[in-house]
Amino acid sequence: MKRWLCLILILGLLTAVGCSEAAPSESLEESSAPPETVFSVPQDLPGVWVSASEGQLMLTETITFYENGDLTVSGTYQGSDSGTIYGTYYVDNDQIICDITAGTTPFKVTYTFCIDGRELILSDAEGEAHYLRTS
Repeated sequence: MKRWLCLILILGLLTAVGCSEAAPSESLEESSAPPETVFSVPQDLPGVWVSASEGQLMLTETITFYENGDLTVSGTYQGSDSGTIYGTYYVDNDQIICDITAGTTPFKVTYTFCIDGRELILSDAEGEAHYLRTS
């Protein structure tokens, strides 16, 4: 059911984007300039997100996505601080690609994501994780 809701929201977003006004056309001189590499993310992603539920493991994660592409993930396991990991991220269509570089052995992980109001859903082969925006 949640996957259908996420799909419907994405289709609605694409429809809304398709209805926007056409951008003014560029002149030939402007279009021949090399494209700039600009870090960009969906406007509603940066911020602090906390696990919607502790689950059976009693683990709460707090993920902070910064506007500059940095991220931190802090954990609380059964009421005790379990540490913080640090890295960077970027968004490619509906995926968040995270490169964890400090606080643990470096690794990369990719999630499919969906934002529904103040809820962030991260999905991978192991399932879904739900987070709520706190700021």
